[in-house]
Amino acid sequence: MNRQTRLNATQSTRSHRGFTLMETLLAMVLGSMVLTGCLGVFMALRNMETTFANRYETTSELDITHSAIARSMLSLQMEETTATTVTRSDDQDAEPVDENAEPDPRARIILETDPSVAPDSTGWIPQRFEIVTATPPVPAGLASQAAGWYTAQDKDGTLDFSAMDGSQGVMRSVFEFRPHGQRERIMQQLGLIQSGDPLIGNIPEDETDLSSEPPNWTLWWRPILSYEGEQLLYGAQPFRDSFGTADEIRARLAGAVPLIHNVDRCIWELFKGDEFITSHVALEIGDLPAFAQFEMILTNEQYASWMFEIDWVLGDDPSTSTANELAEDDSQDDQDTDTGDDTGRPTRPNGQPDPNATRTLDFSDS
Repeated sequence: MNRQTRLNATQSTRSHRGFTLMETLLAMVLGSMVLTGCLGVFMALRNMETTFANRYETTSELDITHSAIARSMLSLQMEETTATTVTRSDDQDAEPVDENAEPDPRARIILETDPSVAPDSTGWIPQRFEIVTATPPVPAGLASQAAGWYTAQDKDGTLDFSAMDGSQGVMRSVFEFRPHGQRERIMQQLGLIQSGDPLIGNIPEDETDLSSEPPNWTLWWRPILSYEGEQLLYGAQPFRDSFGTADEIRARLAGAVPLIHNVDRCIWELFKGDEFITSHVALEIGDLPAFAQFEMILTNEQYASWMFEIDWVLGDDPSTSTANELAEDDSQDDQDTDTGDDTGRPTRPNGQPDPNATRTLDFSDS
């Protein structure tokens, strides 16, 4: 074999030689760096999208909450101011107290510390704001599908001819706070909402002790139907969500609407008598505050401070009127012989069910 032939064979062998180990390792390192950079960009974009989506959802909830409160404060239904006669306690002509007498009308505005919820891990207890409005402040379509049925059942046999779905007419309702996921879980167990329902939102799968988790509250709006209104009228305290029979709890919570989630702290204040007050009871026009203020801090450190103008109309409270009519009929028909209502619960002397005799359902494992 001559020299030219050997040179050609050597060049052919070198032309088919593969990558060396060093070249392969260098290519792997460079490829990993490129992939890591691309992955970081994709993760940043995803986090940005999640952040903007959460911020958009929070902004929407803030807008809905502001609109609901503003509509409430501009449509308060009050009683006309009337003169009262004061009787001294030592007056010999004072009439004895009649246990069967009708109770005084329930106030149209009640701002108080909520007795139906436990304090959070910091010891803070939210307020509840009960009002009577000429029109519902929250659209009926935001509530569960069962809300319209319970509203129609509540108006059955009464003189209230407003919309049967609760979208119109005078209504007693309450703004109240509940720990995140607590009420949603109860509503889900009672069949008011199903998995995937927008009312559920993102709730933890397992219930944890409220005292061990960071403060996280949800602001709810809820209509107060006649049965609950009767209980409150006769001196019952606001009920816990788990208090009562399954049917009573469904009736109370069917129309509940979550307005804003992830609330860390908040405060209601009414300006009355040249000062801000955090508790108030009002029935007549003369008891109205000048304006209302609501401050709130969310868990993401967003802050909102709103001031609301007060406006009102004069009119009757259907929940109070209905309760009085039912109480009068019961006391006249069954005053001497009635020992229970049609649900089997013991009743008061005036024929009203005793709220202390209602059992409490256990939702600890829900």
